[in-house]
Amino acid sequence: MVEKSGMKTWIAAGVALLVAVAIVPALSGAANAASVTPATSANPANQWAYGGQGWSNGTVQLGNTTINWSAMYGWTVVFTVTPTASGVWMIEEQRTIAATVSASATGPVRSIVYHFHTQEADTGFANVTNGSSVYVNGSAVPALGILNASASLQGATEQSVTQTAGSLSRSAYLNITRSGEFAVAFSPSLGLIPLNLTGVNQWNSTATETGAGAWTIAWNWSDQGYNGTVKSGSGSDNGSLNGSATVSVTGYKVGLTHPFTDGKSRVGIVLIFQGPFNGYDGFLLVPRAFDPWGAAAMPYSSLALGTTAVSSEHLYVSPGAFGPSVTAADQTFGSSDSAVSAGPASQPGSTVQGEPMSVAQAQSIAHGLTSTPSSTGSSPAAGGSLLLVGVGIAVIAVVVGAVGVISLRSYNRRRSKGNGPNGNGASMTGGVPPAAAVPPGASSPPAPPSGTGPFQDPNQPR
Repeated sequence: MVEKSGMKTWIAAGVALLVAVAIVPALSGAANAASVTPATSANPANQWAYGGQGWSNGTVQLGNTTINWSAMYGWTVVFTVTPTASGVWMIEEQRTIAATVSASATGPVRSIVYHFHTQEADTGFANVTNGSSVYVNGSAVPALGILNASASLQGATEQSVTQTAGSLSRSAYLNITRSGEFAVAFSPSLGLIPLNLTGVNQWNSTATETGAGAWTIAWNWSDQGYNGTVKSGSGSDNGSLNGSATVSVTGYKVGLTHPFTDGKSRVGIVLIFQGPFNGYDGFLLVPRAFDPWGAAAMPYSSLALGTTAVSSEHLYVSPGAFGPSVTAADQTFGSSDSAVSAGPASQPGSTVQGEPMSVAQAQSIAHGLTSTPSSTGSSPAAGGSLLLVGVGIAVIAVVVGAVGVISLRSYNRRRSKGNGPNGNGASMTGGVPPAAAVPPGASSPPAPPSGTGPFQDPNQPR
């Protein structure tokens, strides 16, 4: 039995710093799958990478209370492409992401110090094809599409808070580890990006997905009161993925928000997915019930001192061997809290530009992101120190025929105003009802804003 009442007092007292980072709501599927063998060696010409880091620091004075915060956000992506058949390529994606936030509130009577760190290392594979299609103004046009994909994810989160009043102090921590493997296949292939974006501003597609997979989440927590009384507990959650649902994609071409360090031109796009999965960067597909970066409630949510989310704002594509390739991206990270900060004026946030870089540079940044030392002074969930995961994760990938994949993007989670059936935080047996593959119009999801939007903690009432 997991005891939860002890940690709730921290949230009620407003001590939780809630880092909000919303992620792509995405696709789903995997049936009649055959395993994919990762390439043991790759031609450097078939590899590329992007990523970046951002920081947010600030101070706000509220009466006689001083609020300080410091945050670091970063992520990297390494792609490796291997041709497997005529018009078919296997794309491997190595993705590493992390966020660290420290905040404090100091007043004449009491002080609060909060620390949050989360990290994740993912490996994904997808078979992509340039023989797919999307609908533009009611007509099918050639597109890059995805036939199937798989992902292996491992991550950890640690968070702690200490409150001091005179000679008295209390503290609490929550540590979480998670791992999962998932596979999805589409019938027909799910069109993502038109092969020719000239004159195209909006498009959509629909496909049926079949998924399979399983995950494990484990956590432990402790709450030590002013009088020295300690409450603690632990828990775990095992889930599985199976069945079929409909997935739809609505794509938009958007303007570039900045030049790139390599001086090359790119086309900015946004992809909005409707369905039971979330997607990362290019084609990592993750069930919402497992995804810690999304808005859906987690089994440990009532114990959380903070939450995290990430929003992939824009994807930038360049011509590639198989069609449009995602070679850069922007991600917006944001924070909100109910005690250490006092509203939007004191919430950390940063839009990180995922610039093109060498594979070696990306791997070096990834190593740093997953090497942040623990500061809780406690043992993370499932034992051991904070999970340090590199970019090399073994994965069983699935392939069904030919597939096409490229940049996945979704504003649905960030724009959703709740976790009900009509919001992206929803957990529906068949996924969120998809839009039909018809000309873009009233039934299509709203176009994304040209800039970044405000972040809201999905667990707070609106």
